[in-house]
Amino acid sequence: MTQHLTNETLIDYMHGALTPQEDAAVYAHMETCNVCRSEYDAEVTLSEMLRAQAQREERELPPMLKAELWKRVREERPSPANRFFGWFRPALAVPIAAAIALGVYFGGGFGSHGAPSIEAAYYLQDHAALNSTIPFNDHGSATPVDLEAGTATSQQVAVKVDSATTYTADANP
Repeated sequence: MTQHLTNETLIDYMHGALTPQEDAAVYAHMETCNVCRSEYDAEVTLSEMLRAQAQREERELPPMLKAELWKRVREERPSPANRFFGWFRPALAVPIAAAIALGVYFGGGFGSHGAPSIEAAYYLQDHAALNSTIPFNDHGSATPVDLEAGTATSQQVAVKVDSATTYTADANP
């Protein structure tokens, strides 16, 4: 820095309000500039003197002001019934909130209707498809499972595994 630091910059440095880059630049400048260093020392001394003076002159509120404040506090005091029920607010609110949270957690949320159902035919078709892709298996020519809707009643589903075997099951358990 070719110019001297301003009082605002020194005060900000003293209170740690500068960015790390600015703080490093001010520190480096004060290491080389005796004028800025003496100004900084004067600011530190002045701040310490002001703090000491404020602590010595710390006084209580005037008695008339204290009396007025207490009068207003007493006027706004809640009734005994409100104070009595005020003690029970947390005692009622916490268990109610816990019951609601547990109900939502264990109830499965809003509007859920249970787990989705998967038909048995899906598993049989998937099993047959996987077996047909396995080389060197015992079932040399496994055919995929066919779903036959025409051979069963409206409440039953027929599943044909191979040309000789057909399984029939209820569609709605």
